[in-house]
Amino acid sequence: MGILIALFRGTAVATVIVFALALLKALVISFGFLLAVIKFAIVLGFLILIVSIAVSMLRDWSNKSTTKDV
Repeated sequence: MGILIALFRGTAVATVIVFALALLKALVISFGFLLAVIKFAIVLGFLILIVSIAVSMLRDWSNKSTTKDV
């Protein structure tokens, strides 16, 4: 009888460990996805900033070339 009780306690501990590892794996995956989304948003923001600066420079250059200084 003692062997069966010890066997059940061992499986309960193993089950808890496997469950904790599964939760940890899911947590790592979700944080990795969240960080990837944040990185993508940062890169997209910088690209929008660079494009807006380029458009602003082209508009300024176009205005200078079409107007004559008196």
